Amino acid sequence: MTEWCVIAYDKVGSDRSKLRPQHLAGIPPQVEQGKLVCAGAIFNEPTTPGGERTFAGSHLQVVAPTKEEALNIVKGDIFAREGIWDMDNIIIYQFGCAVREPKK
Repeated sequence: MTEWCVIAYDKVGSDRSKLRPQHLAGIPPQVEQGKLVCAGAIFNEPTTPGGERTFAGSHLQVVAPTKEEALNIVKGDIFAREGIWDMDNIIIYQFGCAVREPKK
């Protein structure tokens, strides 16, 4: 099966906080089904020293036979369905993993 590296940026001005619990609840089923092997938030650089990190979007490692199927998996997420992610500018590349360490 092919692995896909996905970067989904948040739309400018979007607020993921209200939908975050639903987003996080949707991740374990995708992992259990073997469709998602890694996922997490990506952050903007703080605008001031010691400043707060703000969400830039999300990174996902999706397992699917085609790019279209990988995109459909991403489209099923609440952040995609509710317009948090900028789906017009999503980045998806086929990914060949050389090493993966378990999270400590």
